[in-house]
Amino acid sequence: MSRPPSDKQDYTEVRRNESGEYVEQITEDAVAERMILIGKINGIIWLLFGILEALIGMRVILKLLAANPVNGFVNFVYDITYPFLAAFFGIVGTPTSNGSVLEISSLIAMLVYLFIAWVITSLVRLIMTPSKVKSTKIYRRS
Repeated sequence: MSRPPSDKQDYTEVRRNESGEYVEQITEDAVAERMILIGKINGIIWLLFGILEALIGMRVILKLLAANPVNGFVNFVYDITYPFLAAFFGIVGTPTSNGSVLEISSLIAMLVYLFIAWVITSLVRLIMTPSKVKSTKIYRRS
């Protein structure tokens, strides 16, 4: 009689050493492993988009404070965020006052990137989540 396929595999291992014998019951759950993988992938996606959001947020604050663009850190933040914001420049006006700039286009970009991260993580979850969850226990009777 063949065993039906299962998402969980139970087995027992007997281990012996100088202090005695140990019986270890092990359950491997393929669905749980897949869900952990999905969580890790989505965690990496959120981390990357979170870093991008933080850098854009820093840019907005630095522009509001009229930070010196010649400063190395300020220049780094402006340079690293520019490629991610270029498509958003010119969507709306950019209010300025006494050197302070409110980059509304950067705030719009932050919302768009948040939405993109949510869509990607939702797609990963939809595509990778097993469509059928099945657990089988088999007992042997005499």
